[in-house]
Amino acid sequence: MGKCWLFSTGRLLVAGSKMQGIMAGVGRWARRAGWSLAGGLILLASGCTSQAGPNTTTAPAASTVPSTSATASTSAAAASPTPSAQPYPADVPLTGHNVKPGEKPPLYPAAAKARTQAGANAFAEFYMRTLDWAYATTNASYLKHYTGPSCGLCNDLATGISKAAAQRHWYLGGRLTIHPATATPIGPVTAPADHCSIVPVDSTAQSEVNRTGTVFHEEPAHPGLRWKLCTTSSSGLWQVTYLAGAR
Repeated sequence: MGKCWLFSTGRLLVAGSKMQGIMAGVGRWARRAGWSLAGGLILLASGCTSQAGPNTTTAPAASTVPSTSATASTSAAAASPTPSAQPYPADVPLTGHNVKPGEKPPLYPAAAKARTQAGANAFAEFYMRTLDWAYATTNASYLKHYTGPSCGLCNDLATGISKAAAQRHWYLGGRLTIHPATATPIGPVTAPADHCSIVPVDSTAQSEVNRTGTVFHEEPAHPGLRWKLCTTSSSGLWQVTYLAGAR
């Protein structure tokens, strides 16, 4: 088994045998958690392999694809994580380099309004879709609306995506397919939690593209990942308090 590298808000860690006692394995995408959404999602869920070298393929020039800085029109309502007549908070980008033709941001599901396990499952699926949208647009605004301060991985992902955007980088591929969530016990999670859910996720092959159009950090597709999300409900709003890979 090769070494796996985890970049997390500037800290470089070597993941070895100790991590096996926490999760089934550490993915080689772990080394890119600081720059990639999907990379962070796989850091605790897939097998560990040796570090791959950079790829120098050239992507289409950034000017040929939509800007990731697009935001809701000035007529949109003020940003709020609360479901309302407005479909999305005002700071959610509506397009980006990695957005598919005709694709729109995910909508908050009506089923998530219930403060029950079923509602928590619906919200968990939605939250993973906001992560996918963050990766599509290189903008973490949407997921931040529903992320609690205790979710370390969630906040590290948001930080990494923001750093990529600041460098004028964007993502190619790495889109997530979200499958129905199921209930799971809260333990041994110690973060605040009313309910926990398991969300199966498939991720397509991905890479990162810099401002000159150079493609690097290529990764293969990762099907069959399982993620544990724990949530709390306060003042009628769900927040994610914990996110990690599950066996």
